[in-house]
Amino acid sequence: MDTPQTPDHRGHAMDRRLAPAGGRWRRRALQAALALLLLLALAALARQALPGTPRLAASAQLATVRAGEFRDELLLRARVEPLQVVQLDAQESGRVEAVLVRDGEQVEAGALLYRLHSREQEQLLLQRSAEVAQQLANVAVQRSSLASILAANRRELTQLQHALQEAEQQLARQRELAARGFVSSAALETAERQQRLTARLLVQTQEDQQLEAQTRRQSLAEMDRAVAGLQQGLALLQRSREGWSARAPIAGRLSGFTLQVGMSLKPGDRLGRIENLAGGLQLVAETDEFYLPRLRAGLSASSPQGELRLQQVLPQVSGGKARLALQWVNADAPRELHAGQAVDLRLQLSPPRPALLLPDGPGVQSRLYVRERDGDALRLRSVQLGRRAAGQVELLAGLQDGDEVLISALPPNEPERVRLP
Repeated sequence: MDTPQTPDHRGHAMDRRLAPAGGRWRRRALQAALALLLLLALAALARQALPGTPRLAASAQLATVRAGEFRDELLLRARVEPLQVVQLDAQESGRVEAVLVRDGEQVEAGALLYRLHSREQEQLLLQRSAEVAQQLANVAVQRSSLASILAANRRELTQLQHALQEAEQQLARQRELAARGFVSSAALETAERQQRLTARLLVQTQEDQQLEAQTRRQSLAEMDRAVAGLQQGLALLQRSREGWSARAPIAGRLSGFTLQVGMSLKPGDRLGRIENLAGGLQLVAETDEFYLPRLRAGLSASSPQGELRLQQVLPQVSGGKARLALQWVNADAPRELHAGQAVDLRLQLSPPRPALLLPDGPGVQSRLYVRERDGDALRLRSVQLGRRAAGQVELLAGLQDGDEVLISALPPNEPERVRLP
């Protein structure tokens, strides 16, 4: 007879064998390695989808192509200037002795502006005056000498003529006596030789005196011309002395006149200008010389103060800038404008026309980056650009309305494809 088994209350029946503790850590490490391999595989797939594609900087700027009206115009900043302006330049060199007007004053035509003093010019004027006086004295001496010589020549001629008369009379008497036989032939020959000698001396003396008088008169004429030249130089110096007191050529307002007492001037120094405000106003603007071939008189312009016309393209180009002069159409300048004031205006180069437009920027070139419609990447595309004006670029081919384009600086090396930041 079997005896009944009593339950074991020590818990041995509930015990089970456990794996060593190191096995759990190995499973966890294996799971982490599998997850890392999965991430690496996903990254590899992404690199295969966009192989070697660089990313744009966060500051990259995109713009959308829009259909609109292309206005071929220049945005200019013009300055109001009087139509009649006279520049004041120094005509003579010297030191400023007195300034009689101030900048901004209204002056009348002929008003005295300043006076100069030049010690060198004063000395030169005195020297020229002395030279003229000396030459005049020399001319007077030469004239007196010529008069004396002519008088002496006349007396000599008179004596020779008297001697010739006596010789002729003596010859006549000798011939009469020789005919009667009272004088020998030798005495007659002597009288004839004396008469011929006296006549020859008279002719020679007349020729010599004429040549001497002609030479002296030519010398005196040269001296007269020299004196006339010195007198003209003296007159120029005297007129230049009058230029030491400068006067206003026209009536108007002084502008940029900063002359001070004691300043030294030389011919050609710019002293300022006189603006005749009563003669009307105009606008003067500067633009890049690139637009010179398209600029011509008669182009329309608009400003907040009214419509204008381009009157003149000034031929001087300075620093790559050309100057333009514009005037209001069929009207005087608005009364609220003053000389020196700045005005914004738009100069229209050609009539407006429909076009695809894109904001201008350094990235807007013949090859630019266009955003793909089904992704977050930009692809390089060749396009045809038209004119640029007023911050807009005309698109002729290669883009459509709604395309997004990179208008900021292009990425280095210009890859075919870039990713957005």
